[in-house]
Amino acid sequence: MRSSNQDNVKAVEYGKRPMRDLHFWLIAFVTLLITVYYYSDQAFINWFPNLTLPFGLTKHSIDRLLYLIPIIYGYLAFNLRGGLIALLVSLLAVLPDALFISPNKASAFIEIFIIGAISIAILFRINYQRLKRERVKLTVQRLESTQKKLHLKVRDSIEQENQLAVITVFSAMLSQSLDIKQVIETAIEMVMEVMKVEVVLIFSLDKQAKELRVTGFEGVKQEYAAAVDGMKLGEGFCGRVAKTGRPLLIEDTATDTELTTDDTRREKIRTQLSVPLRSRGKITGTLCASTRAPRQFTHSEIELLTAIGNLTGIAMENARLNNEREMASEQLKQSEKKYRELFEHAHDAIWVQDLSGKITAANHAAADLFGCPLPELIGADTQKFLPVGEIPVSDKVRERLLAGQTMKQPYTKKLIKKGGNEAILTVTTNLISDNGHPGGFQFIGRDITKEVRMQENLSFYLQQITRAHEEERQRISRDLHDSTAQNLIATLHQLENFCQTDEYLPMPKLRSLWSLHEQLKELLQEIRRLSRDLRPSILDDLGLLPAVEWLTEQIKVEHRIAAEFTVSGNEKRFSPEIEVMLFRIIQEALRNIAKHAEATKAKINIDLKDTETRVTISDNGKGFRLPSTLGDLSRHGKLGIDGMQTRARLVGGTFYVRSRHGEGTTITVTIPA
Repeated sequence: MRSSNQDNVKAVEYGKRPMRDLHFWLIAFVTLLITVYYYSDQAFINWFPNLTLPFGLTKHSIDRLLYLIPIIYGYLAFNLRGGLIALLVSLLAVLPDALFISPNKASAFIEIFIIGAISIAILFRINYQRLKRERVKLTVQRLESTQKKLHLKVRDSIEQENQLAVITVFSAMLSQSLDIKQVIETAIEMVMEVMKVEVVLIFSLDKQAKELRVTGFEGVKQEYAAAVDGMKLGEGFCGRVAKTGRPLLIEDTATDTELTTDDTRREKIRTQLSVPLRSRGKITGTLCASTRAPRQFTHSEIELLTAIGNLTGIAMENARLNNEREMASEQLKQSEKKYRELFEHAHDAIWVQDLSGKITAANHAAADLFGCPLPELIGADTQKFLPVGEIPVSDKVRERLLAGQTMKQPYTKKLIKKGGNEAILTVTTNLISDNGHPGGFQFIGRDITKEVRMQENLSFYLQQITRAHEEERQRISRDLHDSTAQNLIATLHQLENFCQTDEYLPMPKLRSLWSLHEQLKELLQEIRRLSRDLRPSILDDLGLLPAVEWLTEQIKVEHRIAAEFTVSGNEKRFSPEIEVMLFRIIQEALRNIAKHAEATKAKINIDLKDTETRVTISDNGKGFRLPSTLGDLSRHGKLGIDGMQTRARLVGGTFYVRSRHGEGTTITVTIPA
């Protein structure tokens, strides 16, 4: 078909300019010769002798047949159109003979018609054969083209099959390997084998820094890898791929001025293709394949590299997770080892018992606490070490922990050692669960028997010393009230009578005696106040809260300080020792406020709780600078505060003071129930 079209175009061109074609002149010359020969008899020129012809043919019949030569030549030179034009010219050449010269006009027209018909038949026959040959040639060309396409498809199929085989092998290697270094090396080898490229770089995405880090490369120098390491997300060739998540192709780096760097040009890289690495739907890095010669990557190759990138991203993520798992496993082993060492060498007793009460694990401190060897302790029932009164308490603790309830810890419990001695412990109990199912209990205990005994002794000593101090204060208060104060009253009466009855005293001496009288009255008031402060009767009669309220009113009246006393919680009485100690602490704090703080306001709050009692005394005075430790208070002249701290410790409480220049002072005392 293509050849026929070319011939038609050639024929049109010849038709447009026949005077320039040699074939045209040859055909015209031959036609002219034949025509001259045809009319030679009329010119009385006898070029050829008369011949006897078979089948009744005449000389004009042969002459007319000669016109087939230019007709066929015209066809061969100018295709069917040229042959028909030559036929028309030949018919026009012989037509005068048939019309005017031939004696038998009918026979001449018949011969012309027969020759014309023969010429047309020959022309169309030759043209048919020619078209047939062209169709055959076109069919052969199509077959050859189809064969080439088939060969290309077969070659592509074989190449794809080889690529698939390579990908399958490498995919198996990637899925089986959990070493990140081996995964990267395998991925690079697979890309170079499948994509037929010279340069491969693999980047991993640092999500915190939003940077691409080079994790593997092949085909470039170390300097180039270092130059592109740390590429910001969204910047550069691979940075844009990591941000958009879409493949990106640069067919010629020489013409790209936006994404191609000078380092890339120095490496003589011409074509770059980069695809994202994905794992679980998230971008984890990029994969870049490059060549140093110009290359056009097909759509299927881009899809293939994208699939390899996804496969590599999943393999790298699996390797990273496996690495983290191994690190976590190693850390767990180290933690278990450290825990085992801490468990075995801990000073506190640690033991584990199952739900039935049998001890399944214990350390050496627990064996010492229970008073039996460690092998004997393992498997023993804890019930035999508990006093009868402790069993209900232990059962209650178990029930609360199994019910998921909270409880105050540590708590105190008693234990009977193997030898029969009683021990007092502070214990912390935790429920041990396995996949959400309770499996036992862990106990951490400390023997506080000596501390409890010492505390009991200290309490007893506190009671005795406090009783002795208060009895001594009471005795002094009584002596001052009953003896000293009465003697002063008697002396005042005598002095008053003397001044009023003696009429001969000079006025200066009388004024001196009355001044002495006023001094004795002030001394009497001071003795009465001192007697009252040494042991106020309101503390014994009504308790701590009324006594503190009395102190508050006293500081209001005597020192004109706006004092406020508040109580929160349920009011209750304390032991005499506790009440005296708290009263003395509050009394000393208010005395310091009155003498040293230069305060205008003071607040006293007593918070009564079931577990503790908290006393807070604060003022808006000038404050002072605290030493680094409360133990240095006495050396800095703060004897009153040091005495308050000592009293708080004697009743097992805590003492805290906060003060800064210009911000006042706050004292907090906490006494456990």
